[in-house]
Amino acid sequence: MARKYLTLLATLGFALSAMAFAEENSADLFADAGEADTGSMQSGNQETEILEIARPFTLKLSGSHELAYHAPVMESDFNYDGEIKTPELRKDLGIELQDGNVKLVSNWELDLLQNQNDQVDEGNNDQYGTWNSLARVRPLENYISWSPEGFRLSAGYQIFAWGVADRRNPTDNLNPRDYTVGVNADKIPVLALDAVWYPTDAISLEAIYIPYEQADRWPEDFKEAITGSSLSALGATDSSVSYESLDFSPKSAIPGAKISYRSSVADFSISYLYDYDQYYTPVISVTAGPIYKIESISLERKRIHRFGADAKTTMGSFGLWFEGAYSLTGNSGSDDWSTRRSKFDYTAGLDTNFGPNDSYYVNFQLIGSWIPGYNSDYGDDYSLPPTMANLIDRDYMLEFYQRSTVDGLGFDNQGYLQGASINLKFDLLDSLVVPQVTAVYMIPFKYDDSTTKRLGSLALNPEFDFMPVDSFHIKIGADLYYAWIKEDGDVKLDDEKDMIGIFTPSNNVYVKVAYKWNYDLKK
Repeated sequence: MARKYLTLLATLGFALSAMAFAEENSADLFADAGEADTGSMQSGNQETEILEIARPFTLKLSGSHELAYHAPVMESDFNYDGEIKTPELRKDLGIELQDGNVKLVSNWELDLLQNQNDQVDEGNNDQYGTWNSLARVRPLENYISWSPEGFRLSAGYQIFAWGVADRRNPTDNLNPRDYTVGVNADKIPVLALDAVWYPTDAISLEAIYIPYEQADRWPEDFKEAITGSSLSALGATDSSVSYESLDFSPKSAIPGAKISYRSSVADFSISYLYDYDQYYTPVISVTAGPIYKIESISLERKRIHRFGADAKTTMGSFGLWFEGAYSLTGNSGSDDWSTRRSKFDYTAGLDTNFGPNDSYYVNFQLIGSWIPGYNSDYGDDYSLPPTMANLIDRDYMLEFYQRSTVDGLGFDNQGYLQGASINLKFDLLDSLVVPQVTAVYMIPFKYDDSTTKRLGSLALNPEFDFMPVDSFHIKIGADLYYAWIKEDGDVKLDDEKDMIGIFTPSNNVYVKVAYKWNYDLKK
């Protein structure tokens, strides 16, 4: 199960998620598009940065309440195991106070869930995301900002939304994520200082400083992905695998910057982030011999330089955008198997409204990643299992261990991963009924196909949203995930290794009842 859950990290490339409030839906493939999305021509994340002026005192209260029931559909996994299928009641409550150019925001989440089989995280809830309580309170955005003329300064726990693509944003790496909920990974607010300067109406310069790296939440222990594999017979035991924690000091700080330009023709931005790899790199040492087994594995998070760029424009009734990011690691070349390789991720898409009164909406994106220099000959380069001659060759075995773990834990399992996503939404009967469907299909290229041919994977989310009265929703839908492989001449489902297929045991149909409210007081 550890390997299954860990593989979900690869879905970052196309399925990052949003917080409860619609304006924060920056990267969630299957989240609500928001009540007002149809006809919005948003072309992804729209920058709302404007020159602030003095405002009167305003107090805003808001909340969302959602009861969700997920019925499992896989006969072999007909249970509520895991947070994805667990029935839950979620409440998000927020307050926003604006007094002139000073704004205070405080949002909180309260979850009431059924027992998760008494999962215990050994006191490290933030790292693995497991829990054993029926009630959970989590802080969302909590920050204060000041907006004198031409500037915006903010400090506190914040959620950022870099990039212009719709929900899948390669440049949006500031917030950690909560992967315990699966594909719909919520952003976790990050403690940060943020400063934006508007030298002109068209240009903005943003600088961000995160004083220390904050971990993502994982559903399982990474150590189990190694100790539960075939490497356990070669020395990878629970006692030999350990975590190397980041320093709780300024040395683990994450600084970043972005320059944006807005014009009547198009909007552009470039960004840089001195980040940490969210995946662990195994640093391996071997025994003294004569048989070179694993002596120890230290799971470490390495530094990554992220260079991003995006652009968006409109052409007639179409919104067009492109967003890409190059993640530069410390890999020294084609023969360096000890460090993850650099990678380029991209999203290119368009959207438009059509139909009666332009009340229908379509969004289409090409998504993918490219790993320059990726070697797909693993199955041809190594003897499986290693022969005795291999076991007494230190260089051979060290390289074997590195290639068996580094690429896998980083989910760099192919040189190219390409795919497409589509979202269709139909606003019917003045929003009384809004059917929509979101689908993603991914297929790998340049991978080790010596034993298994990967035929691609599909994530599908059809949904009907009924709104009998304003702000009250009854949603009926399904979360379905499939991956197909050809092995020994047979085509079958892969629910163990594929980045989408690992969610097949969590396939479900659901009913959600949701209500959102807000109250404004101006003085």
